[in-house]
Amino acid sequence: MFDSKNFLKTVGRGPGVYLMFDQSRACIYIGKAKDLRKRLSSYFSRQKLHDKTALMLRQIAEIEIRTTFNEAEALLLESNLIKAKRPRYNIIFRDDKSYPYIRITTHQEYPRVSFYRGSLKNKGIFFGPYPSVGAVREVLSNLQKIIPVRHCSDSFFHNRSRPCLQYQIKRCSAPCVELIDKDNYRTEVEQVLLLLNGKSNALGELLTDRMETASAELQYEKAAEYRNRISALRAIQARKIDVLPDDRDIDVIGIAEKLGTIVFYVMFVRNGQNQGGRPYVVKPLLGESTDKVLAAFLSQYYLSSKIPKEIISSSQPARLALIQELLGTLSNRSIRFATSVRGKRKKAVEFANSQANERLEQYLIGKESYQIKFKALSKDLKYKDKPIRMECYDISHTGGEAVVGSQIVFTDNGPDRSAYRRFNIQNCIAGDDFGALKELLFRRFHKIRDGKGIIPDIVVIDGGRAHLKLASKTIEEINMVTKPILLSIAKGFNRKPNLDQTYGLSAGSVRKIELSRESFHLVQEARDEAHRFAITGHRLQRSASRKRSTLEGIEGIGPKRRQSLLKYFGGIKKIEEAGIGELAQAPGISVGIAKRIYDNFHH
Repeated sequence: MFDSKNFLKTVGRGPGVYLMFDQSRACIYIGKAKDLRKRLSSYFSRQKLHDKTALMLRQIAEIEIRTTFNEAEALLLESNLIKAKRPRYNIIFRDDKSYPYIRITTHQEYPRVSFYRGSLKNKGIFFGPYPSVGAVREVLSNLQKIIPVRHCSDSFFHNRSRPCLQYQIKRCSAPCVELIDKDNYRTEVEQVLLLLNGKSNALGELLTDRMETASAELQYEKAAEYRNRISALRAIQARKIDVLPDDRDIDVIGIAEKLGTIVFYVMFVRNGQNQGGRPYVVKPLLGESTDKVLAAFLSQYYLSSKIPKEIISSSQPARLALIQELLGTLSNRSIRFATSVRGKRKKAVEFANSQANERLEQYLIGKESYQIKFKALSKDLKYKDKPIRMECYDISHTGGEAVVGSQIVFTDNGPDRSAYRRFNIQNCIAGDDFGALKELLFRRFHKIRDGKGIIPDIVVIDGGRAHLKLASKTIEEINMVTKPILLSIAKGFNRKPNLDQTYGLSAGSVRKIELSRESFHLVQEARDEAHRFAITGHRLQRSASRKRSTLEGIEGIGPKRRQSLLKYFGGIKKIEEAGIGELAQAPGISVGIAKRIYDNFHH
C-alpha cells in the first residue's frame, strides 16, 4: 500500500508536475500544481471523493515529482506528458491523425505547393488547418486551374526529362525541364500566396492587368490563358461565403454537454471564411467541470495545432490567464480569447455550438450500443469491474511476405482509433503465424510492463485454441503484475459468422465458452476490425516492398542504370508500359537488357 504520509514529507511547495503509477509501473494519472505539496495533500486528506478518484488512489504504488520554474511551464510539461503517456484517468482528446495543411516549400529553387500532414516546425509556409484531406485536395485542384505551379514530389520533379501530363493540360508550367525561368516561377508562387492569404481581389486585378497587356501586345494566346485563369478565380470567389467581416484567422470553439459527456467542435475561420471543423469528444472520468475540461483541451490541442491570433467561444476556460500565457509561449505572440461577442462573431459561435450539439447526439446514440455490449460481456465473463478497454490482435501476410500485426482498441465509447497500432513482424520464419503472434504480444506487453502503455482489461486473439494457449504462455513469461482476461475467436464452419467459436481460459486450460448475443457481436466486431487494419497495413507494406524491388532484381540493372531509366521515362509506370524497342532507346540499355526488363513486368 502506498505510504502517502511519508511521501508528502518529501514534496516541496513549488510548482511542478506529478505522475501517478500503479504496481505494474503504468502511468495512470498526470497532474500539475502551483503548490505540489498542497495539491497532493488534498488527495489524501479529503473525506468525500469522486468514485473514480477513490478508485484511482487505491491503485497508486508510486508518485513521481518533476519540478518547474513556474506554473505556465508546469502546464506545458503536463500537456506534453499526457499526450505522450496517455494515462487512463486523464482527460485525453483522441485524434486519429494530425490535421492536413497546404505547404509551400519557399526555401526551394522551384517551390512546391502540396498537401502536407506533419510537424509545422519543418521548412516552408503552411496554410490551414483543413478539416479533411478532401478539403485540401479541392483547394489544390482549384489552385492549379488559376496558377500552374508544381505539386509533384521532389523525386518525380528531379527525374523528369520531358514535361508531364499536368503541363499538357495547363496545370503546371514545367519548371522540371526549365520551360519557365526561376524569376517567372517565383512570381507564380507569389500569386499562390496572395490567393491563400485571402487576397483574391488583388490577384484578380493582377491577372486582369496581365491579360490586357498581353492583348495590347497582340499575344492573344497568352491573353486567352489569363482570361481562363480569371474565370476560374471568379468561379471560386462566387462559391465562398464570408462568415466574419475581416481577414483574420480565428478558431471558433463550440461546446455541448449532456449525460456527463462533452463535445468541443473546433471551426476554422481563415481569412473570414469557414473552412470546416472537427469534433472532439470527452467523458471526464474524475467529474471535472466544463471550464477545467476546456482548459485541458486548449492546452493539449494547441501543442500540435496552428495557433490563430484569436479564439472565440461561448465559455471561458479555467485559469484563462495561464492558458493565454501558455498559448503565447507556444506561438511567440499574444493570443486573444473572447467569450462576449456580437454580430457575425456571435452567429459563428452559435453555429459552432449547434455543430457540437449535433455531433454529441450522434455520439450518444452510438455510445449507448457499445455500453450495452460491454455490460453484457462483463456479465458473461463474471468480471468484477466493468471493462473499459479491450484490445484485439491479428496477423496478415501473403506467403510469409510483408508480415504485419495489428492492434485495435475498443472502449465502451466504441473504437478508439488513436490507439490503433501496427507491428512490422521481422523475427519469425516466413509463414509462421504463431511466431508472428508471439512477437507481437511480446513487444506489446513488454512495453506495458515497462510503463509505456495502458493495460487492457480484455484481450481478444483472432484464432482458435492453440492461438489462445500461445498468448497465455507469452504473457505469463513477461511476468505482468496485472494480467488481462484472454479470449480468442475462430472462424466457424464454412466461415459463417453465426458459427464462429469463442474460447477462454479456466484454471489455465483453454475451453470453449458461450457468450450472449451482445457480447458475441462485440468480440466479432473487434476481430473483424483487427483483420481489416492488419490486411490494410500488409497491403501497403507489400506494395512498397515490391516497388522498391521492381528494377533492383533485374540482372544488369544497377543503381546507375535504374536512376537513368527513371529519369529517361519519368517514372516506374512509364517503364512498365514501354515496349522492348522503347526500352532499348534509353541510354545504356541494350536490346538484351530491354528484353529482361520487359519480361520482368509482363511475365
